[in-house]
Amino acid sequence: MDLILRENAFLGETHIVTGAAQGIGFAVAQSLALHGAQVAMVDLDQRRVEEAAGQVEGAAVKPIAIAANVSQEDDVVAAVGKVLEETGQINGVVNVAGITRDTRITKKSYDDFNLVMSVHLGGTFLFTREVANQHWHPLFKENGNQPLDDAVNRFIVNFSSVSAQNGNVGQVDYTAAKGAIESVTRTTAREYSGYRVRVNAIAPGPVNTPMLAGVGEQGIEAMKKTTLLGKVAEPHELAATVVGMACPMVSGYTTGQVFAANGGMYMA
Repeated sequence: MDLILRENAFLGETHIVTGAAQGIGFAVAQSLALHGAQVAMVDLDQRRVEEAAGQVEGAAVKPIAIAANVSQEDDVVAAVGKVLEETGQINGVVNVAGITRDTRITKKSYDDFNLVMSVHLGGTFLFTREVANQHWHPLFKENGNQPLDDAVNRFIVNFSSVSAQNGNVGQVDYTAAKGAIESVTRTTAREYSGYRVRVNAIAPGPVNTPMLAGVGEQGIEAMKKTTLLGKVAEPHELAATVVGMACPMVSGYTTGQVFAANGGMYMA
């Protein structure tokens, strides 16, 4: 993976990335680490996330591997605490973790619906809340409840999807969660403005990940034809977008926004 910004653009910063053992999450972790960040890679399985951390190339600081279920409150509280214990600070969070349980509404179980919602929406909420509760809000209180105008880079990037606008057959839970994440992004941007945290979301179209592979080659070819660029995105292309959103020199005056990265599949 190549540098997108200047070398060591995030040196001295700590970034949490969820869903980091594969796909988009791994590409994001790799890219942030390549730019100098201490990356805390969070995923469900300890062995897999440790293996993924060992595969990160060119990192200025060795990534931290943390096993956590993003939908479980105790796991998230402990994960954020561990990052703070090991690094002393958290500058950014990228909420990527997600799952699918695709089937049409009439055949979808309520358990599957709740599971998908809890991973996407619940995980985003829990990491958003805990980083503030354990780190940013105490800093705010120490500053006399005044805005943290200390020039420290603080950001959250959430992952939505083009399907939040388009809808998607068989994915009522996934699309509902992604639409809600966009609303969470805007509300968080307002509530966290005093912490000087920039909160934005990215809404990709189809991306070449293990999750997409489940639709089969014929389905992927059909998706390509719905984009103006005639292709599905690669994980590193989404990682490049995240890096730009994380950098205050690129996106320092941008918050509460949802960035479409869908190859022209949907244009608002």
